[in-house]
Amino acid sequence: MNRFLVVPVLCAALTFGAWLGTATGETGMSARTLVARPGDEVHVQGAPLACRVVRVRELGGRIALDCRRGGTLAGTYGTLLTAREAAVVAFADAHTAKVVSIATHGGEVRRCK
Repeated sequence: MNRFLVVPVLCAALTFGAWLGTATGETGMSARTLVARPGDEVHVQGAPLACRVVRVRELGGRIALDCRRGGTLAGTYGTLLTAREAAVVAFADAHTAKVVSIATHGGEVRRCK
């Protein structure tokens, strides 16, 4: 292919791909930014995932985004994301979770035993 055609063909292909992704809902181009307050929940369409805004006593009472899968929680993992750290928790049952790993933004990672 002629070198002068490569750039326009590549640009057209990328534009078509972006348009197709937007038309089928596969990109974040039509995404909205939402402001959430403690108690608000977000559910992921097409996946058994949800997040809610909570105040976590074990993390110094900081507000966190608590994300986990739906259904039975025993034996699954979730995440807690605050402005200071990200924590991975393992659920022993529907009401009990243990922090198994915690990382400080811009800092270190600790694994709990």
